[in-house]
Amino acid sequence: MPALSYFSVVTWLAPENVVVANLFGVSSGLGLFPLTFDWAQIAYIGSPLLTPFWAAANVAGGLILVMWIVAPIMYYRNDLYSSFMPILSSAVFDDTGNVYNVSRILTSDFLFDREAYENYSRVYLPIAYVLSYALQFAALSALITHTACFHGRQIWHQTRRSFTGGTDSNKTEYGPAGQTDSDLFDNTASQSSTNNSTTKEPRFDNSKEDEDVHNRLMRHYEDAPMSWYLVTLLVCLGVGMFVVAFYPQTQLPPYGLLLALSITGILFIPVGIVMAITNQQSSLYLISQLTAGYIWPGKGVANMIFVTYCYISSAQGVKFSSDLKLGHYMKIPPKILFKVQIAATLVSCVTQVGVLNWMFGHLPGICTPQAINSFTCPIAKVHFNGSLLFGVVGPRHFFGTGALYRQLIWAFLIGAVGPPLVWLMARRSTTNLWRKVNLPVMFGSLSWIPPATGLNFSVWALVCYIFNFVIRRRAPAWWGKYTMTMSAALDSGLAFSLLVIFFLFIFPQWNWIENFHYWGTDVYKQGCDWKACSYRSVAPGEHFGPGPPRS
Repeated sequence: MPALSYFSVVTWLAPENVVVANLFGVSSGLGLFPLTFDWAQIAYIGSPLLTPFWAAANVAGGLILVMWIVAPIMYYRNDLYSSFMPILSSAVFDDTGNVYNVSRILTSDFLFDREAYENYSRVYLPIAYVLSYALQFAALSALITHTACFHGRQIWHQTRRSFTGGTDSNKTEYGPAGQTDSDLFDNTASQSSTNNSTTKEPRFDNSKEDEDVHNRLMRHYEDAPMSWYLVTLLVCLGVGMFVVAFYPQTQLPPYGLLLALSITGILFIPVGIVMAITNQQSSLYLISQLTAGYIWPGKGVANMIFVTYCYISSAQGVKFSSDLKLGHYMKIPPKILFKVQIAATLVSCVTQVGVLNWMFGHLPGICTPQAINSFTCPIAKVHFNGSLLFGVVGPRHFFGTGALYRQLIWAFLIGAVGPPLVWLMARRSTTNLWRKVNLPVMFGSLSWIPPATGLNFSVWALVCYIFNFVIRRRAPAWWGKYTMTMSAALDSGLAFSLLVIFFLFIFPQWNWIENFHYWGTDVYKQGCDWKACSYRSVAPGEHFGPGPPRS
């Protein structure tokens, strides 16, 4: 019953009311009524049961301030001509309020046709899209200054220890453990209490004392040699260099690949720290788009490939680190874990490419509004729009002198200044409140909008509050025993149910399924929320905006 997933009951009472759809809609609205019965909607940005409540509170604070207060004010004031478009959409629009037809500004070689662009229209963004870009700008600069202020000393000491071989002197050879596991726990606890009683700062001078019980137990296994990682890097880098060098369709020169991996390498530690503490990943998506857009303007394919190597390398690297951490806690030998990860990566590459090509050949209208069973590719659409904005048209047309969205670059300054101020307040405060304010999370998490909607964030934060705040305080034993298991069960059940539904009902294309309609399958599509109505309309033959673009 799709209506239980898109449970926009408020809009059902007034389906043609644009304001109600804007504020309470779950498809193209801000989701002010956080209710759904679909775990896929609740966990769209990740399981709320795995996120600390203080981190979810940062996300909810950003949602309320930016998307629930600032966005409606700007939208109904028609700032940036936003009232002529839906308040929230994954699409970009032309000056008639229609979805932008990118084919009109591309040559046969998929390069930017400036004359066609000037004769067609500027690219206009819905207000939620605009604010999402502003938040991503702020998140990028906030990530750097937040890491420097709150974790700079620790990074410096750990880096110095790594290069000076501080851990090798304390590493023991394999042999029978001289203590039982309980003794290790007891000794670690006593060392921790001793350290905390003598100083308020973490110790960096004695790696053996810093180790917890998991590290001490894992020292009995041999680490995966660094040469394994270097060989993997060289092989993958060689394949990537071959592709961009000998396939001109990529439009990306070889040095572009090296630049993408360099950006990932520089920002990987800050991204990993934020992910480890908050379970929210800071995205390099926008900085990679901007970099490629300025260096290779008018080349959309080059922009997409650069973003893939930069952003996806960071995201997959964090997930790989997460898997290594899980294996560390489960006491899996590092060499075995490395081999399993490499094998799984190779299998997934072949599988995903095969499934993708199969879908293109067997799902009519895929990635279009007319696609069967809502195979509309919302995430891919956002990726495509980004390559259009920054790769084809270019950042200068959006943020250059006299550009419509130039004011968004001030978000970089706001993001850079914010964390030092929070850090100073945390040092002077007698409570722990200010140390829980994490601006990279508050700004960066909302980069999921679009394709995510206000509902995905609001109901996610609500579930996190119920489990990780209310239940954790009132029934800590139940919470500690069942919460993580429940999250895994819901995720697994969702994946299994999707497979069953697809292969039993969707893939065979039964006629009775296609013609089966009743209230629960149609009610959520009858109104402005599903149709993404705009607050203002453009009369036939008229245009909005400052006029045609000029170089």
